Amino acid sequence: MMEVQGSNVAMKSWHHGQLPSQVKRLRWVAAAAIFAVALSYRLLLHALVARYWPETGRAIDVLFYALLGAVVSWSCLSWVSHRLQQEAGETEQLASLVRSSRDPILSLDDGWQIRTWNRGAELMLGYHRKEVVGQPFHILLPPSSTNTLRLEATKKLVHEQGYAQAREMELLTKDGKPLTVQLTANLIPGTSGEVTGLSIVVTDISAAKEAEERMRALYREVEEKMRERTRKLELARHELEMRNAQLHRAYEELKKLDQLKSDFVSMVSHELRSPLTNISGAIELMLEQEELSDEYVRIMLGVVGEQTERLIRLVKGVLNVSRIQAGRLYLDRRALHLMPVLERVMTSLRATTVFHWFELPTTSKWPPVWGDEDRIEEVFFNLLDNAIKFSPSGGSIVIAMEVTGGEITISITDPGIGIPAEKLDGIFQKFHRLDSEDSRETYGHGLGLYITKALVEAHGGRIWVESVEGEGSTFSFTLPLASHRPSDTDADLAEPAASQVHRE
Repeated sequence: MMEVQGSNVAMKSWHHGQLPSQVKRLRWVAAAAIFAVALSYRLLLHALVARYWPETGRAIDVLFYALLGAVVSWSCLSWVSHRLQQEAGETEQLASLVRSSRDPILSLDDGWQIRTWNRGAELMLGYHRKEVVGQPFHILLPPSSTNTLRLEATKKLVHEQGYAQAREMELLTKDGKPLTVQLTANLIPGTSGEVTGLSIVVTDISAAKEAEERMRALYREVEEKMRERTRKLELARHELEMRNAQLHRAYEELKKLDQLKSDFVSMVSHELRSPLTNISGAIELMLEQEELSDEYVRIMLGVVGEQTERLIRLVKGVLNVSRIQAGRLYLDRRALHLMPVLERVMTSLRATTVFHWFELPTTSKWPPVWGDEDRIEEVFFNLLDNAIKFSPSGGSIVIAMEVTGGEITISITDPGIGIPAEKLDGIFQKFHRLDSEDSRETYGHGLGLYITKALVEAHGGRIWVESVEGEGSTFSFTLPLASHRPSDTDADLAEPAASQVHRE
């Protein structure tokens, strides 16, 4: 059975392959033989036959030319037939490829009406060729002005350049599903060069567009997350910087408090030790004397009283600082004249020095001010005491007053050592001393000017200093006049009752 099948296959192969080739060779051999015989007769025998057998020669001539013409005609027609069959085969093969291609390929006439519709177009868009052939191309477009504009732009490009490549557009399938596609269009020229239509190849890029859109969405999501993460990191960094700044400020404040504590301990130790030593020494001297005179006792008791007064001032200063920081510095304000207060302070300070004297304003008739008498007396004492302490060579301490607007300005000028310009800003701070050596030459706890500034500002005034190192200083402050005091309602709101005022 297998041998018979093999024989049949061989016969078919010979019949379809070898037989036509043998016939073709025999056909050309026969034509060549006839042509050779006719040519030989014409060249070799024609003259002899024409001389002896003229009738036969004419018959042979007719036969020769008839055979030669027939052979030539047959050869030409065979060649033309072969070429036509070959071109028809190529055309049919190309048409078959187009018809069976899974890529949508269609042809349009010059009016953009569909002429051909292949299997790929049918599979992609769902229309059978009978449903669309002869229809305008725009039936495949969704009703969108954007697509219409894109189609018109494609038409214009094709007619200008002869082709349009990868033009993105949206088509509708038969069941209404939109597809994003790319069109590649080419003009189809005729035999004489005229345009007979155009061919269009359609590529479905919906999946690629969806993938691209998903990638874009993913990219936007990642970018948004990165922005959010960056924002959170920036907030965290800003918060960390703020906390670092707060910690730094707290650290600086702790350092300052630690320094203040050290200064306070040093000041209290010195200020307490000095008067207590003087008191103790005075008492020992009194006890060592066998006979005490009244004059000697008075001198020693004066020393004890003076040093006790120093201790009282120190305690009052510490209490005032505590009340200022706690916001419990109360004032018992009333209308009062400054000159009696100033006279009391000068009287108490004259006993502490024989090298200084005070120069008062030329007139003693000044309008009354609105303030707390005890606190204003403390301001005068601190400023005049400083003027004496920091004028070691003695001299005149000048007190001047001037009324401007609703306030009075009091200035105290000393001929002392002055204040360096770089230290003027800190002169009113707690525990401020001009240098580390001044405590050895002058007593003081570094709280006087701080308290003085707080008392003046509590009255609604201002205080400042002008100084030239080596030439002296001028401390000036203002107090409100009683004629410009606030209303009773405002005073009640701003001040506690007199019964609530703390006194030393």
